[in-house]
Amino acid sequence: MNEPRRVVYVLTSGLDVGSPIAASLASRGARVAWLTDGIGEPAVDVDPSIERIAASFASRAGLQRAFDSAAEQIGAPSQVVLSAIPLMALAAQDIVETPDAHWSASCTVAMKSVLYGLQASHTQMSARGGSVVVIGPSLSLAGAPRLVPLCAALEGQRGLVKSTARQWGRSGITVNWIAAAPRGLSSLFDTLALPVKPDPVPIAFGRPPDLGLEIVPVIEFLGDGAGRAMTGATLVLDGGEWMVP
Repeated sequence: MNEPRRVVYVLTSGLDVGSPIAASLASRGARVAWLTDGIGEPAVDVDPSIERIAASFASRAGLQRAFDSAAEQIGAPSQVVLSAIPLMALAAQDIVETPDAHWSASCTVAMKSVLYGLQASHTQMSARGGSVVVIGPSLSLAGAPRLVPLCAALEGQRGLVKSTARQWGRSGITVNWIAAAPRGLSSLFDTLALPVKPDPVPIAFGRPPDLGLEIVPVIEFLGDGAGRAMTGATLVLDGGEWMVP
């Protein structure tokens, strides 16, 4: 008897980290809905088998409507993968020159987007459990000059993941955070002044892991079998650059 195909919702707000993840998951046999606000340019072409659904991350109700549409198209998810990185947050500024509007559009929006994504996920998973994975650059662990709102938002997202994991564990919902190498997520990070370790071998792999080929299999692991024993964890998938606890 054939096992039912995994159903995964991939959520993208701002910088498009989602389309490569959606494409890789679909190529590995999952049924995928890509819920996107359409702000960032797609990083890869989206296969027609992937249900692309316009989503508003401005409110819980708006994102819930996108979840309802995805459920009608491909069914309820067993896993949700979420990335929320406002493009404004990639505009480098000295902290003493950062206006309130920039902070709000970078940090506050990123936090609320993940909050609404978690809340919408719970409506689909509360009765039968599931896996939620939030992914972002590893800058929350190391910081970065002139990117204070982004680093604060990422660490806030990571805190949301840990607190939510504590609340939902008994319901069979796992929530984990993946800290990826920034330049492995998007070429837009190539032009930014990111922290560099003074070690003679700053990256053990010598390169950032490939998002589709190397990080997506870890996402799959978190949604199946032994991976469902892990929750509230930070998985540092940056090729061995920042070896933190």
